[in-house]
Amino acid sequence: MRVFRLPASPRALLFDLDSTLYTNPEYAAFQNEVLVDELARFRRVETARIREEIREARDRIARETGKVTSLGNAMAVLGVDIPTSVAWRERLIKPSDWLSPDARLAEALAALASRFALAVVTNNPRSVGKKTIRALGVERFFRAVVGLDDTMVSKPAREPFQAAVLRLGVPAESCVSIGDRYDVDLAVPLELGMGAILVDGVEDVYRLPGLFKTAGEPNA
Repeated sequence: MRVFRLPASPRALLFDLDSTLYTNPEYAAFQNEVLVDELARFRRVETARIREEIREARDRIARETGKVTSLGNAMAVLGVDIPTSVAWRERLIKPSDWLSPDARLAEALAALASRFALAVVTNNPRSVGKKTIRALGVERFFRAVVGLDDTMVSKPAREPFQAAVLRLGVPAESCVSIGDRYDVDLAVPLELGMGAILVDGVEDVYRLPGLFKTAGEPNA
């Protein structure tokens, strides 16, 4: 875990979902692979060619913007618009096939939710995000889930983070973004004035109540 910044009085925590609230490399890889395979079928070309085109698209975006981009943004460059991406993800990704309730995560989030407003900000559709936290047994702790279909752009764009802030009704400066990828989950929140914590999977999330033990005041 690496803390980049914490507000003096944090009021809300914005969590990335995949590889943050759970650690399952096989499932994380599946989510990428199933979309790449679907794009290959859609384009009627070999999967290897699609992988190369995605790599080239990501490299081009990185050169032009100086930032790492998401798979969804790379696929958009290749002609898969956001509504299509949302539909594919909703049809192909089934969190309950891969995840189960996590008692340690529930304990950690219960402690955090007693003091802070919690939200999920995911590049999957909101329905997939909700199914994920439901499969993990922690849906009750989150006041908001912001997904790809809420803003029609994916992280690291600003809009998903700004949407979460609006839904929670707190200033960006009192929020902390928590995720496993600096460029996707933390760089933009830091630009927006938020705090930021880089985690290496759910084991670090279990430790967050201790980190925040003396930070901030309980929510009104």
